[in-house]
Amino acid sequence: MVTDDKTPEFPGGDSSVPGDNEPNSATPPGDGAVIDPASQAYSQGSNYAQNAYGQAPENSTPAQPTDGADAAAAYTQGAYTQGAYTQGAYTQGAYTQGAYTQGAHPQPGQPNPGNPASQQPYTAGAPGAYAQGAGYPQAGGYGGPNGPGFPQSAPRPPVNPAKKKKIILFSSLAAGLVLLLVIAIVVINAVNTTQYGPEATVKNYLTAISQGRASAANKLVDPGVSKDAAALLSDDVLKESKELMKNPKITDVNTRGDAAQVEVSYSIDGTVFDGVLQLSKDGKQGLFFDKWKIDKPLLASVYVYTTEGSLVAVNGVDVDFGKNYELAAYPAAYEIGAPESSFFEAEAQTFVAATGSKATYDSIDLELTPTQELTDAVQEQVNAHLDTCAAQTVPNPENCGLRSLYYFDFSGDPAFSYKVDKYPVVTVDESGAYFDANKGQVTGTATGELSYPGGQGSAVYTWDDWTVRGNIVIDGDAVTIEDMY
Repeated sequence: MVTDDKTPEFPGGDSSVPGDNEPNSATPPGDGAVIDPASQAYSQGSNYAQNAYGQAPENSTPAQPTDGADAAAAYTQGAYTQGAYTQGAYTQGAYTQGAYTQGAHPQPGQPNPGNPASQQPYTAGAPGAYAQGAGYPQAGGYGGPNGPGFPQSAPRPPVNPAKKKKIILFSSLAAGLVLLLVIAIVVINAVNTTQYGPEATVKNYLTAISQGRASAANKLVDPGVSKDAAALLSDDVLKESKELMKNPKITDVNTRGDAAQVEVSYSIDGTVFDGVLQLSKDGKQGLFFDKWKIDKPLLASVYVYTTEGSLVAVNGVDVDFGKNYELAAYPAAYEIGAPESSFFEAEAQTFVAATGSKATYDSIDLELTPTQELTDAVQEQVNAHLDTCAAQTVPNPENCGLRSLYYFDFSGDPAFSYKVDKYPVVTVDESGAYFDANKGQVTGTATGELSYPGGQGSAVYTWDDWTVRGNIVIDGDAVTIEDMY
């Protein structure tokens, strides 16, 4: 059969390997000869492989596989692994230049173009279809028993089910542990911020103050003052405040490393005050959580000056403001009045102890006035003292307010006897520290040697405005007088 230049026909179709039907498949055909493209491709690929890798002497005729066993032998001898596949029949032969690209890929039911002499139709999967046409492996796949090709990969040994279960279990546990670790970190960070951070510490502190729990606030932050100066930092005083801190809020938190600054606000008696607290880290608590401490307490100063001593009542509790007349206090509205005593009274005043820009630093001037009970107590003490004076027999007894000119009437010291006709009336000054006793009456009778005309005689002396003065000393419920004259 003669072919034209445009549409070449592919010989073959029988079960022989390309070149079996030709006198010399390695020799180029002459004019009019029938060209078998598959044989030509295979021969070119084999020659190329053998020449390239030195598997055959020059000009030798390559062995051509005719069945599966020969194909396998050709593969192992080097035809495919050493050039025929990569540089020969596949890339330069049947696939790119031969049967496959030029129409050798048959469809089922069509004549087999690999062998023009054969009119046997091509059937899918027919042995030799590719081996006889385009030089491809027959059914059985690459490296199969019926043709050359890639050797099949060594089968993997089956996985032990128990080992597989362990792998799955360990993988699940590892994934679970990672998930738990992530969750734990998130939870720890959240708890550290909300319950253990500087904001939480300040919130607990403000809550204690707003509830009147001064002792709890003292434990959270050391007030840093002496025992005497901390007289107002007690539950008894703070709880009885006219008004406690209300609506305590944290307005801003600024944390830098181990230090933090927290700004707060609160209201007392309708006025909103502010404050700033400095904090620092103080180790860990519960292994994972930061421990913050407030470096300085939220305190205000209360100044009280009185007309009598330094003892006053704050929220009904007697406290001593000392020589400096100053005490520290937690923010609150305090009622300041006379100390718990029946001897003084004063109009109670309210002082708002607060911090920040709106806080006042005015003092309380507490005017204590003596009560009638104090006057009565002093009067009783004066009367008792004057009774002692009247019992004396000497002229002009000391600290009794009695002065007579007996020496004009007697040549020596006469013997006296006194009778109190009327006790002087006591008046206590506004401070309650001094008293005057006026308008008393007393009669004194003297007996002795008369100056003129001599001899024994008597003289009577009367004090119509008997007056005594002195100091008042109050010790709790006891009143005494001293320095009488």
